Amino acid sequence: MQSVAAAREEIRNRALEIERQVQEGRYRPGPWEALLQDARGLPRQERASLAEDISRVSRELHLRDGRHTLPVGTALVLEGLAALMGAIFLVLAVQRESNLFGILAALVWVASFEPLLKVAVGYAVGIDYEYAYLWGFEPRFKMRYGEFLAAPRWGRIALHVAGMAGSPLGAWLTAICMGDTTWFARMVAWIIFWLVVAINLVSLGAGLAGLKRLGRLNLSLSSGGVAGRELREALEI
Repeated sequence: MQSVAAAREEIRNRALEIERQVQEGRYRPGPWEALLQDARGLPRQERASLAEDISRVSRELHLRDGRHTLPVGTALVLEGLAALMGAIFLVLAVQRESNLFGILAALVWVASFEPLLKVAVGYAVGIDYEYAYLWGFEPRFKMRYGEFLAAPRWGRIALHVAGMAGSPLGAWLTAICMGDTTWFARMVAWIIFWLVVAINLVSLGAGLAGLKRLGRLNLSLSSGGVAGRELREALEI
């Protein structure tokens, strides 16, 4: 028990040192990833006691380059409106037999379903969110990372599986609603579906294999990659 407590406090001190380095503008990549790896090995109760420190330092690291953000509530409303707009496009596609509206419906649902589903599952397993931001053109929500780290492994896996499922779900729903007169939109939706599924499965496999990068893609930024890492650790591969 004493050694576990000592390990917890050592990780806390490392987090505080990283925070000082970030505030002084002298942090260099590496120590944070090593700290998180060590923290993952602690019992859940000890991880929970570190949650506030881990979340705070994670936020400072994430914002150190002046990233533009939106409040979580505002971003969720916008994502919900986007999903509603996708539904309107789908109705217009069916009513007017329009391939254009069908493709627009697929693109909007692919973009909006992923964050909506992932955030919903995150809240369900006890993980809160701090703000939303754009990663390239992809909308993302910054979770309170200390709460993610303290969550049970099944909850962390469920969160990232939801992240893998949202975009294919949007494409699949569009595809099955398209009729023969909108065959081109249906084909585009199926292509998007299988492309996203393939990317997710490759990322999942890479995470299971213990890889940290796949080409230029950092797997820690991919739901499939993180789900694979969690499964690898759960299976003690």
